[in-house]
Amino acid sequence: MSNKVLLAAAMAAAFVVMPALADESCGSPPLAPAIPPVSDLTGKSAAAVHTEVIDTFHQVRAYQAALAPYRECLLAASGTDKQAIADAQANPDKDSKTKIANLQQEMDSLQKFYDGTIDTEQQVASQFNDLDVAACKVDPTVCPKKQ
Repeated sequence: MSNKVLLAAAMAAAFVVMPALADESCGSPPLAPAIPPVSDLTGKSAAAVHTEVIDTFHQVRAYQAALAPYRECLLAASGTDKQAIADAQANPDKDSKTKIANLQQEMDSLQKFYDGTIDTEQQVASQFNDLDVAACKVDPTVCPKKQ
């Protein structure tokens, strides 16, 4: 099974368990770019390989840029939940235990989803690195020189 299929399946699974609050207040998470497999470089000219790597690089950078505000939103939602827990603890009522438990569960879900964005970003970066290394073998003139 290709890495793209595995990445898509992992992302789909993560989106299914995304907490409702994150979906409502933060919108949909940024979609990771599809990194071409290294095998796609076979038989291409050096110029075509270079263009594909540069285009993919720009897609990865755009994805990373979109992740920052999305993650900030998840953190802000978690911060709101922390404050609500503190308020419920400071002013307890008959529903406080249930409220606190629900808020804690939501915070845990937000954290898991945040962590999932980190995992996906690392996988995207790793796949891009593999593509870049393979491109250097096709055309070493575009790769950084070792000192």
